[in-house]
Amino acid sequence: MKDLENKRVLVLGFAKSGYATAKILKKLNFDVILNAKDDLSNNKEAQELKNLGVKIVDGSHPLSLLENIDVIVKNPGIPYKIEILQKALEKGIDIITEVELASTLFDVDMVAITGTNGKTTTTQMTYDILKKDGKDVHLAGNIGFPVIEVAYNYPNSLIVTEVSSFQLEGTINFKPSIAAITNLGIGHLDYHGNLENYHKAKRKIYQNQTKDDYLILNIKEKEKFNLENINSTVVFYDTKENNEADIDVKNKKVIYKGMELFDVSKITLPGNHNIENAINAAWIAYKKGASIETIQEVLYNFKGVKHRLQYVGEYKNIKYYNDSKATNPVATTNALSGFEKNVILLCGGTDRGIDFKELVPYFNKIKMMIVVGESKEILYNLAVANNVRCERAEKIKDATILASNLAKTGDTVLLSPACASWDQYKSFEQRGDEFIETFNNIKDRRI
Repeated sequence: MKDLENKRVLVLGFAKSGYATAKILKKLNFDVILNAKDDLSNNKEAQELKNLGVKIVDGSHPLSLLENIDVIVKNPGIPYKIEILQKALEKGIDIITEVELASTLFDVDMVAITGTNGKTTTTQMTYDILKKDGKDVHLAGNIGFPVIEVAYNYPNSLIVTEVSSFQLEGTINFKPSIAAITNLGIGHLDYHGNLENYHKAKRKIYQNQTKDDYLILNIKEKEKFNLENINSTVVFYDTKENNEADIDVKNKKVIYKGMELFDVSKITLPGNHNIENAINAAWIAYKKGASIETIQEVLYNFKGVKHRLQYVGEYKNIKYYNDSKATNPVATTNALSGFEKNVILLCGGTDRGIDFKELVPYFNKIKMMIVVGESKEILYNLAVANNVRCERAEKIKDATILASNLAKTGDTVLLSPACASWDQYKSFEQRGDEFIETFNNIKDRRI
């Protein structure tokens, strides 16, 4: 990595990040090969790369590729357990993600935000504040364009980046000037193997930071971090009054060093977790030069991110919320915490062996559950065992129609699956779009 310009690079995986990585590396005159398991013979972007001179090997991952490779830049979603990566590890070949590559190639100022839940909302809030304040800022990572693409096109700009555990796993020298970990819950155990590996990947966000860099953490998760091993300047926040926190809430006002950042009662998004997201965003934006007036204006008018506790609309005095991004139980409990009662919860999806017991303390808010997908029976049995009415449905469309038929005035229909979507949908976005489309059809009386 110290002498990257002389390395031979294998880009493993296509999609958005693989395409952008191979294209930019070739423009920078790197010796680059792109390898994908899928057939790319009819792919327009792949043909574009070929025309630029990128060698493409598709249809499989032949081990012979490793004979002349120094660095692998892999798509974040590709697991390390596949044979070509295991062989690369045996050979001592660096395996990185494009987030690491971007920070190595370009000396950019980067804010990096991760966490089990809330990272997308926090990233969007932060970007919106800084953009509204007139800063030279761009959005990247999971929420926007590949980091490598943004860093290449805007090397002198501030980049606000949402980074996943998959991306962080492939970092070596990655060093954001401000890092935020919204929370450390349970997620992606099928990829990382166990909880400690997952948390270890998340903690890599600050591994190269110095005292001149900042790490913002929730003080209630303080015990999850070995503070003696953190070189960053750590900033703790709390959503209640707490003299031990650097940022806390007094009389509904978020206070930092005696200054009011914003009033929590004026935040439009429901739930304590969104107050936490707003605190992260407000403080980061403030440290990057945004005015208090802009911080407040943006936060008080922030309507949410699509598929993240998104208010879809109201029909017959029944409100509908799309939280399709809730791919684990903690995310669903966060959503439920924002409502008092009479929630019709649409949940279920890919069965990843997760225990859904985290939902039980929130069952008093749930009027009824409608369950779908591979985890349908697990959730059905949990609901019945706790005296919560539960109905089965095939897909989200069917569940939404059933919820609409059973809901009464004042109820809330909440899609918050607590599961990944891959059993029935290509992505959580597709799942959420089906919910939105079904609601619109119900509202317009097409169903």
